[in-house]
Amino acid sequence: MESIDCESTREALSARADGEATSDDLAATEAHLIHCSSCRQYAADVERIDRMIRIRPAEPVPSLVASVTARARPARLGRGGWLRPALAWVAVVMLVQSLPALLFGEASGTSPHLARHLGAFGAALAIGFAYAAWKPHRAFGLLPFTAALVATTTVSIVADIVTGSRTPFAELIHVTELAGLALLWMVAGSPGWRHGRHSRRGRLPQLDPLQ
Repeated sequence: MESIDCESTREALSARADGEATSDDLAATEAHLIHCSSCRQYAADVERIDRMIRIRPAEPVPSLVASVTARARPARLGRGGWLRPALAWVAVVMLVQSLPALLFGEASGTSPHLARHLGAFGAALAIGFAYAAWKPHRAFGLLPFTAALVATTTVSIVADIVTGSRTPFAELIHVTELAGLALLWMVAGSPGWRHGRHSRRGRLPQLDPLQ
């Protein structure tokens, strides 16, 4: 076996620490270490530094469990679990109300084409309520669209009553939409009620995205 000098031995030791040394390099290095105390000390230092780098305590990570769960908005079943059945019942009532307009084009004061469009909107909203009653964890995603639809419908109701186009009694049919929105909001976890409490608790700790 060809002997190697100290410089080559130390290069081989570094390669061994990186897992890049060949079997011949390892054999020559071991033979050299038998007779060279300085290289043996160098080898011990390399092994010690390698262990320090590869085996070190994990950096502490702040626990976000309490903060995240405090801000969560889980679906609520309500007292006795009445919210979901109530929302399902509203969905059935709305669907029944929308079917004549959707199927037959019958809606007071509108053309058959417009009546079918209105029936389609009502039936779609009823299906959304039914789905939220079935899958309450999906209720929060449906809430913004439903709130916008009911809000714009309310504006049109007020305008119709003010102009005399419709009577308040005739507009009572939209009570189911308002009830559905309220139930959907409660099933979604009543978002907004706990905003002040979250503000007092403070914000979630920010994590460095590069870490």
